[in-house]
Amino acid sequence: MTQSFRVAMAAILIGTGAILGVAPSAGSGSQAPTTVATEATAAPAPAQTRVAAVAQPSGLAWTPDTAGHRPVAPNQPSPDPTEVVEAYFRAINNGEYVAAWALGGKNITGRPYDYFVRTFSDTARDDITVRSVVGNTVEVELDATQTDGTHRFFAGTYTVRDGEIVAAHIHRE
Repeated sequence: MTQSFRVAMAAILIGTGAILGVAPSAGSGSQAPTTVATEATAAPAPAQTRVAAVAQPSGLAWTPDTAGHRPVAPNQPSPDPTEVVEAYFRAINNGEYVAAWALGGKNITGRPYDYFVRTFSDTARDDITVRSVVGNTVEVELDATQTDGTHRFFAGTYTVRDGEIVAAHIHRE
């Protein structure tokens, strides 16, 4: 995993933490690293989660705004478009649909989150092959293995901007 991908994923997690209220508020005055990633555990209560410690990448400083909103991370270099597309499919294959939604699933379907998740109900696994990358456009071939063992093949492009898939043009082959 490249350093730029780790930094980008940390930025996504930090941003998600700020949205969910996990990150410290602007008035906290603390410069300590922030714990932002959550993961489900196999605890007795199914809804129980634990916070996993994630070291803050060097060079990622919190900058409070003057309106008293939650702090924001300074501009970070955008992750490689290929890494974003691969992370998207890795999240789908791991059943991490919230992460896949955040990586761009919300921009692809044009429908609510529940619909997005349902589109994978008959899919056991998605395997992608990156054919080319031109700027922010990643051309892929997709082999979607279905739960019954059959395969569906797709091809097309994903357009990535600022670490998020913003458009997809995928067709069945």
